[in-house]
Amino acid sequence: MLVETTIRLKDVDIEFLKRHADFGFSDAGELLSKAIHLLKNEVEQEQKLEESAVLYAEIYEEDSEAQEWVEASIKDWE
Repeated sequence: MLVETTIRLKDVDIEFLKRHADFGFSDAGELLSKAIHLLKNEVEQEQKLEESAVLYAEIYEEDSEAQEWVEASIKDWE
């Protein structure tokens, strides 16, 4: 489903959208939809990574064996 809306963009962004054909897009809306899709995926991936990092930190904090293993590995590198 397509919905028409009005948004405010900076001049530099308008100039980029005007060049949609240079990038293989049939119109500015197609280019903008692709850009939104790519940004959405990137933001979702960052959120997943942050959630994963928090979980790993919680597990590490509770796992003394893992802490000892990491400390021993660091000593081996020194």
